Amino acid sequence: MNLASFKCLFNKQIFLFLLVCLCLESALAGNPIRKGLPEYGIRDCHVYVEKGRYYMVGTEIAPPGENKEGISLYESKDMKKWKKTALLVDRESIPADSWYKNGFDSPEIHKINGRYVLCFGGRNNDVNPYGTTETVVAISDKIQGPYKIVTDKPIVKGNRFTLWQDDKDGKVYAYWEKDGSLCGALMDTALTHLAGDPVVISIPRQFRKDDRFLDSPSVLKYKGKIYLFYTVFKGGYYAANLVSESPLGPWKASDEILFYRSEDQAPTQLHGEYDNPLVFAPPCEIIGNVQLFKGLNDKWYISYHSEDKYAEPFFCVDRVYPDENGFKCVITLP
Repeated sequence: MNLASFKCLFNKQIFLFLLVCLCLESALAGNPIRKGLPEYGIRDCHVYVEKGRYYMVGTEIAPPGENKEGISLYESKDMKKWKKTALLVDRESIPADSWYKNGFDSPEIHKINGRYVLCFGGRNNDVNPYGTTETVVAISDKIQGPYKIVTDKPIVKGNRFTLWQDDKDGKVYAYWEKDGSLCGALMDTALTHLAGDPVVISIPRQFRKDDRFLDSPSVLKYKGKIYLFYTVFKGGYYAANLVSESPLGPWKASDEILFYRSEDQAPTQLHGEYDNPLVFAPPCEIIGNVQLFKGLNDKWYISYHSEDKYAEPFFCVDRVYPDENGFKCVITLP
C-alpha cells in the first residue's frame, strides 16, 4: 500500500468514526424528552447543574381549563429521565390581588453569592389578562426552597428575563426582551431592582437583516468573551449570538448562527402519543429559549424546547462544541 492509498483509507476511517459518534449523540439525545415532565408539555426550559445532578425549571403547560400550579423543580442524573422534586412557587399561596398571581413564565435558577436566585415572569390575569409579564425575583438558601419573594414591585416589564454574574468583579447583570429588542442593565446587590439605566443591546435588523424579533436572551462567558444568545422566527426558527468584551457592550454578531430549523423540515407525523392533539398549532417545529451550559461530564450542551407538529412543547438537549470562533451545534430533532 502506497502513502496516498494509506491516507485515503485513514481519512475514510476517521470520517466513519465521526459519523458513528454523531449517530450516537443523536441516539442518546432522544429528542423531544418527555419522561417525568408535565403531561401537556413544558417550554422555556432552564437547566442548572450542581453536585452530580441536573435541575430544571420551565414554563409548564396546564391541563385544558386549569390554572398553572406554579413553578416546579425537576431533577435528573442524565437529562433523559426527570422527576419533580419540589414546588418552588405555589399559586395557591399567592394573594388574589398580587401582580404575579398568574403567568409563571420563563423561570430560571442561578446561584449568586452562595444563594439560589429564582426569576420568572408574572402577571395578574384579573387585572392584566394575558398581557406582558413583569419580572419577579425570589431567593433561597437551598435549591429546593423555600423561596422568598424579594421584589415588592416588578423589576422590568418585559419577557424572558435572565441574570448573569461576571466572575471578574462579582457584579450581576439583567437581560430581557422588550417589544422584539434585547435590553440589559446592572442589578443592585440585593437583586430587587436595577442599579442603572437600561440599555438597548440590539433592535430588530441591527446586526442581521433577518433579526425581525429577538427573543429569549441567555448569557455566558467563555475564554474571556461574553456571549449573548437569542432566537428569531423566520419561516421557522434560528438561534444566534452576539459577542462582547463588556457585559453591556459594545456587541458584534458572530459570523455564523447556531442553527436554523425551517418550517418545511417539520415532520408530517407525530412522534409522541396524544389522546387529543392540539390541531390549532402551526405546522412547524417551534424551537425556542436556547441555553448553553456545561454538563456533569465537562461536555457542553444546548437545551431548548420544540413542538411536535400540531402538539405540545417539550424539552430537548443536544451537544455543543466550543472552538476559537464560538460554538457549534447539531440539532437532532426527528
